[in-house]
Amino acid sequence: MEAVSGHVPEHPEHDDWDVIVIGTGMGGSTVGFELARRGRRVLFLEKGRFLHGGPEASETTPSLPDAEAESRLRAGRWPFPLQGSTGSGKIAFNAPWGCGSGGSTTIYGAQLERFAPSDFEPRSQFPGVREANLPERWPISHDQLVPYYRLAESLYRVCGTQDPLNPDPKASLRVPPPLSPRDQLFCDSFRALGLHPYRSHVGFDYGMTCMECLDLCLRGCKSDAAAVCLMPALTLHGARLLAGCEVLELIADRSRVNAVRARWRGREVTVSAKVIVLAAGSWMTPTLLLNSRSSAWPDGLANRSGQVGRNLMLHTSDFIAIDTREWHSLQGPARTLALNDFYVDDGGKLGALQSLGLPGAINPVVILTYLRYVEKKDPRWWRSVVRPLLPLVAQIAPRAFQRAGMFVTIVEDLPYSDNRVIPDPTVRAGMRFEYRYAPELGKRNRRFRERLAATLSPRHRVTVVTGGRNNINYGHVCGTCRFGEDHKTSALDGTNRAHDVDNLYVVDASFFPSSGGTNPSLTVAANALRVGQIINARLP
Repeated sequence: MEAVSGHVPEHPEHDDWDVIVIGTGMGGSTVGFELARRGRRVLFLEKGRFLHGGPEASETTPSLPDAEAESRLRAGRWPFPLQGSTGSGKIAFNAPWGCGSGGSTTIYGAQLERFAPSDFEPRSQFPGVREANLPERWPISHDQLVPYYRLAESLYRVCGTQDPLNPDPKASLRVPPPLSPRDQLFCDSFRALGLHPYRSHVGFDYGMTCMECLDLCLRGCKSDAAAVCLMPALTLHGARLLAGCEVLELIADRSRVNAVRARWRGREVTVSAKVIVLAAGSWMTPTLLLNSRSSAWPDGLANRSGQVGRNLMLHTSDFIAIDTREWHSLQGPARTLALNDFYVDDGGKLGALQSLGLPGAINPVVILTYLRYVEKKDPRWWRSVVRPLLPLVAQIAPRAFQRAGMFVTIVEDLPYSDNRVIPDPTVRAGMRFEYRYAPELGKRNRRFRERLAATLSPRHRVTVVTGGRNNINYGHVCGTCRFGEDHKTSALDGTNRAHDVDNLYVVDASFFPSSGGTNPSLTVAANALRVGQIINARLP
């Protein structure tokens, strides 16, 4: 891999940058690559480590005194627990939250699905939920984003087959490897039941050594944002990177961001550019904006609408075991099948069903790791009672599910104004969240489980492994800096530029005005390509 030292400016505060990109996740790396390849001078600022460089990459970032936090940072994960409150109480746990080159894509499952056309007109899908802060429509249409979906699928080397319920003959999907005998049985069985399964859209090369990594991929098989966009931007197109750079504040007057104040290599630096692109993720983007208060922006930068930090959405995901009634070989890829037959069901919006993507048979180690994660994010009193029983459950469970395939649901979460991110200097992560699990969300989750079980029951036994109110998917956080047509109800306009701040753009998933019913990553990438072209056209 390329060494980091060649891409670090000695005195970044003295250089003339066209664009500063804060964050190197899916949105930041993609928009930065798009601008750098067009000849723009791009500087990336990344809080975490440069994980995709040579051995000296880690030496550019001082070690943390906390051994656990340091270990997490070296693995590309946010070093500190996520703290907040749900309707069940207060929680503090290590969320699926990336930190380092590639952001959360370093630890994602590389499921790269398109939003459906119905996702771009959210209010019509939920006519009876008046209290949700849903717009009638996104400020861009599905058709406007389709060309960028195609570009993003090509760029991120997405393989899979056409979704029969949302086909695009012009999509450049790579051919996936053959299904395992067990998953071929699932595919044939689902079709016989009148469903429309297809090969999941995933960003894996599936070479001889591919393990479909859910952590940092050292083999180059996984299409994370750093491997696909950040590294080419640095090595081929002259972009520069400050890793271990914590942005403290955006310094702005009433109409422009004039500088970015950050801490890097133990000192404060102030850097400037013609355009600032914020892509710090849906937890930290609003935190940074709300911390950038001034006389011109007393409620936080770009927050005249009062919407920054609000409308937090998370998706929910139940783990479903679907029994094949007999054992079949698992030789083949793991993240294989998806279907959207329940995306809109009898006039109600539910979501997607996908293979969970666990490689090989279910084993006690995998189950125990997951059970401990579930237990830590559940604030209810009885978790301390069940904690000693988890190893026993992990030993027994594989026997119960030895013939089953594990699937996961994704159910759309709705934006509510009181679900929000709040800056908090007393918390190690610098922020906390408040989230109420809406009753209508619980009803839709139950309906999805019931519809799935009823549909599959002629051929399969369906078991809900995890369900209830502890099914919040913290890996799909979005919505906390929404775009829209009205500056009174949104923070950004339809080009992802902040209302009233001429040179500030936001391209992570915080721009979503609704969460859709499937994985957010591809929509973030496609939109970042769109915004990159918009910014390039505006620059002199």
